[in-house]
Amino acid sequence: MKYINFIFQVHQPYRLKEFHFFEIGNHQSYFDEKKNKTILRQVAERSYLPTNKLLLQLIKTYGKSIKISFAISGTALDQMEQYAPEVLESFKQLAATGNVEFLGQTYGASLASLINKTVFYDEVSKHQIRIKSLFGKTPTVFFNTGLIYSDAIGEMISNMGFKATIIEGLPSVLKGKNAFSVYNSPLSPSLTLFLRNESLSDDIALRFSQKDWCEWPLTTEKYMNWVKGLKPSEKVINLVMDYTTFGEGHKKDTGIFDFFEHLLIYVANEKNMELSTLQELATSYKAHSKLKVNQPISWAGKEKNLFLWQGNQLQQEALETLYKLENKIKETKDKLLLRDWMYLQSADHFCYMNHANGFTYYFINPYRSAYEAFLDYMNVLADIALRIENKTL
Repeated sequence: MKYINFIFQVHQPYRLKEFHFFEIGNHQSYFDEKKNKTILRQVAERSYLPTNKLLLQLIKTYGKSIKISFAISGTALDQMEQYAPEVLESFKQLAATGNVEFLGQTYGASLASLINKTVFYDEVSKHQIRIKSLFGKTPTVFFNTGLIYSDAIGEMISNMGFKATIIEGLPSVLKGKNAFSVYNSPLSPSLTLFLRNESLSDDIALRFSQKDWCEWPLTTEKYMNWVKGLKPSEKVINLVMDYTTFGEGHKKDTGIFDFFEHLLIYVANEKNMELSTLQELATSYKAHSKLKVNQPISWAGKEKNLFLWQGNQLQQEALETLYKLENKIKETKDKLLLRDWMYLQSADHFCYMNHANGFTYYFINPYRSAYEAFLDYMNVLADIALRIENKTL
């Protein structure tokens, strides 16, 4: 039996308005409501709504044979509630089928796991509460921002009660071990490690509509022949990608929706294959062995490291300034201040400060330069600091 797991990241950050030096102290709203609404509505209509509708139809037809996992950030949920409540309702409908799993994560898809353990625990707890309140389910599997992981992070995840997490299946980490198996964390043996398959994930997420790709056009039959060609010992295939792959990353006219539909139907009808959730597998599938990950890894770039978020001095200074505000901002107990600070933790803001080649397919950068992104962000943090000062006077 081969187990195929689709894990979809659903995330939207709160993008900033232009915030100039002379606006510091005016305490205006930092977030570009018009842009955030426009992007969320566009993604909803092109991607979220049609894909959710497709999944609901397939679940009605094929029942428990169709299973999917979602990692939905708190900031995405907040924007759905504000700008596209029908999207939130469609996710609730999926949750009600019992065929869908929701993964835990930090509220705004932050980098707290690398920098501040207390903030990390706080944000994950807030996200768990949000998921439980909306979908009636408490996450037991964790999805860290950018699949950032190390043994130390695994220990924090396990300490919060999570049973499993998904990480990038790097050859340098596996060192010859089976990339299609399941492992345990050496520091936390009760934590199951699932491995993202980069090639099979990115064949759909990145290459599907690339006409210069040697495998274009990608058909369901061709893709499933690759899966069938795996060794008998290669049993667990984790396909992790952004949910906007469908309809946004690849437009409807590329055939991406038809491909996805036929792929799910194919697996549902195949005797030796099964769509499953990570929660199910963590319970039923025995881990192969322990897997050491001494240094943080991620799914970003060729090196699969932290360069996308911490690769230059601008990013490092911004991150340091952000998290230095923690104690003082918590002392204010001001809900709006705490909310703004939480939204500013989204890793996207630090991606915008990195204009290095090779990362353009990970996000749409609204800034002309890394320095422009840095200035806007630091001006906002300066205004936040003044608001804190005014609260404590």
